[in-house]
Amino acid sequence: CLTLSLFTGVFATTEEEQIATAALEQTATLVTNVAALKAGDQIVIAALDSDVALGTTQNTNNRSQAAVTKNGNSLSFGAEVQVLTLEAGNTDGTFALKAGDGQYLYAASSSANNLKTTDTINDNGSWSISIDAATGAATVTATGSNTRNTLRHNATSSLFSCYAAGGQKD
Repeated sequence: CLTLSLFTGVFATTEEEQIATAALEQTATLVTNVAALKAGDQIVIAALDSDVALGTTQNTNNRSQAAVTKNGNSLSFGAEVQVLTLEAGNTDGTFALKAGDGQYLYAASSSANNLKTTDTINDNGSWSISIDAATGAATVTATGSNTRNTLRHNATSSLFSCYAAGGQKD
């Protein structure tokens, strides 16, 4: 499986901050315990075994990838990487993933591998997050009714989208 890892830090998120740091890379730290995450935290979702993270470009049915540099438990990245703000999801113990444009990521289908954005939090945009302490692998799964609901990196197509359980294997 193409699994994910989560990184957290304090990032430039306003337009003014982004302009001020546009020439600079930002740095994030690997999250190893999901209990450390809370609403208001800012995260970057990266592929576990590749030097790419969720990008800022929302395509019709998926999200771009962007290059990152990993160094142990640190990740350096530029403006093309999407910083997400965690908010409370619709279900206890879940998070909404708010992009920089104020839109929320959601698993958009049971019949197609879609990751889209919307302006409101819904059940398909309420994400359960777990982290394997041994490997650092994060599983990010939408808790709504759509069954293609696991956020994954697709190395073949160079994108991030949502897939059925066990889907998107290389």
